[in-house]
Amino acid sequence: MRKLPEIMLSIEKIVVEQCNNSKYIRPFRLSYVQDGKSKLWDLMKSHDSVAIIIHHIERRSLLFVRQFRPAIYFNRVYAGGEQEVPPVGTAIDGDPRLGLTVELCAGIVDKGKPLAEIAAEEVQEECGFNVSASDLERVSTFRTGVGTTGSMQTIFYAKVTEAMRLSKGGGNPAEGEYIETVEVPISQLYDFILDESIPKPTGCAFGVSWFLKEKLRPSFVEVMRQNYLQIAVVSSGISLFAMLTAVGICSLRK
Repeated sequence: MRKLPEIMLSIEKIVVEQCNNSKYIRPFRLSYVQDGKSKLWDLMKSHDSVAIIIHHIERRSLLFVRQFRPAIYFNRVYAGGEQEVPPVGTAIDGDPRLGLTVELCAGIVDKGKPLAEIAAEEVQEECGFNVSASDLERVSTFRTGVGTTGSMQTIFYAKVTEAMRLSKGGGNPAEGEYIETVEVPISQLYDFILDESIPKPTGCAFGVSWFLKEKLRPSFVEVMRQNYLQIAVVSSGISLFAMLTAVGICSLRK
């Protein structure tokens, strides 16, 4: 697929800090007995989330969001060991672009609202389109972080046009969001999800796969056209076979 446009980042002074009272994750440990053997498992409590497959029907593309993810940056830059946590105050120096991901438009469930309504708000905040909650199509719900959080993510599908655009999007700066919208043509989607140079979560790949399967099914006319061509080819083959057989029989009679 074509290379994604460059993004200008102003990110510096990346330093490890102590995490005492996070609003988003809360680590804890469970103990249990399985087949008579005592076990321990370390977990984190986190928010459920929504994600939206945004289909721009006029431009024949899907819209994604690109943003800096500190967890991706840290794991791509820090080389101190797979499980080692650097001491507080350690500077993590590297190219900030290594922390960029391309994802479905998404947001955490932290409001007492229906999921579709939260999803519609995220589409407007992050991508700038006015989508009604009633126009969203629910795709599926699955679990994320099954080894650590087990949180639930619900995916929706939305169709947008330029007439629905209210802004450029970009997220909510008051919440620390700095997001860029990325457009990928439908013709390049399969290459996009297989491109390992573009960090993306599994939910993104699932959303694209669902879209390609469920929303790009050939129309009845296209199916009939393809079947007609196949029948024509087969018929031509039969006619050719009959002609060659006749020629062969005539040759034998001579």
